[in-house]
Amino acid sequence: MPKRAFLFLFPLESCLLTWRSIAHADPKESWKLCADGPRMYDSRFSTGKSQSFYFPDDHLSMPSWFKGMAIIIAEHGLWPADGLPVQYPSFCCPSGRTDCCCRRLLFLQPDFTGQKPQLQEAIRCCGHLYDFYPKYYCEMNFIEQYWGSVKLQFRAMGHTTTMEEMEAKVVECLDDVPLLHIWWFILSFFLSIFL
Repeated sequence: MPKRAFLFLFPLESCLLTWRSIAHADPKESWKLCADGPRMYDSRFSTGKSQSFYFPDDHLSMPSWFKGMAIIIAEHGLWPADGLPVQYPSFCCPSGRTDCCCRRLLFLQPDFTGQKPQLQEAIRCCGHLYDFYPKYYCEMNFIEQYWGSVKLQFRAMGHTTTMEEMEAKVVECLDDVPLLHIWWFILSFFLSIFL
């Protein structure tokens, strides 16, 4: 645990992009052995026993390869006798169904829903804090509040005639925002979330 814990704030979209890129990846493109690439964590059976998503290193035909959705679902005992499609067209599963396709069935498993994005895990394992704010709400984004204060000061300083003069004014305006205002932006952000 570090001596100081820092708070990292991100737009919510930075977390969602990770899930969206995983959810909409083309399975044909990702079906290849990538020994140096990131590997998914092991799953857990209902008995608590670990389940690897990859074939063992001594497998005859596909050592260390990803097992695939059908094998993973079958090992959990969830594979229906008549089979499952990989996914519904355009990811539009019927409402209320949890076993309409392989993708939906896997995405609703407890170990998948409980998995945090890599960004959150990296920050938490270092002992720091994180939070996400809505992307399109300037009132709730402390960075936009900070920039608003800088732009107001910049306009009040008058016109500039050269690029060097403009750069100097921008740096001065960035430095002139009082630390108390920055803390107030962050505090108002948290108050807007919890109230």
